Amino acid sequence: MRVELARIVAAVALLLVLGGAPGCSGMPSGKLYPIRGEVVSIAAARNEIVLHHEAIAGFMQGMTMPFPVANRDLLEGVEPGDRVEGVLLVEGARYALVSLAEIPKPTPTAAAS
Repeated sequence: MRVELARIVAAVALLLVLGGAPGCSGMPSGKLYPIRGEVVSIAAARNEIVLHHEAIAGFMQGMTMPFPVANRDLLEGVEPGDRVEGVLLVEGARYALVSLAEIPKPTPTAAAS
């Protein structure tokens, strides 16, 4: 799971450096933070998701709060109650989730007979 998050962070960083993120050109002026939490609610019309997130190392303590998403497509297939992880881009007082993926639920193993 950590390897997957590292890949997401690397891909987002590369997109930002190459100017692939909306509204960004050249080197990003912000900082990327990995984020994990549980979806509380989704407001797709406002491009926003409310997460009960874990502490974000070097940035903030864990809490429940809304996050804008850089792209509405990040909200596809995500529902309240889902555990998610992603990448938060912080630029001054502005912030947005630039990556978001559901953490797969553990699959029950067959009972040993």
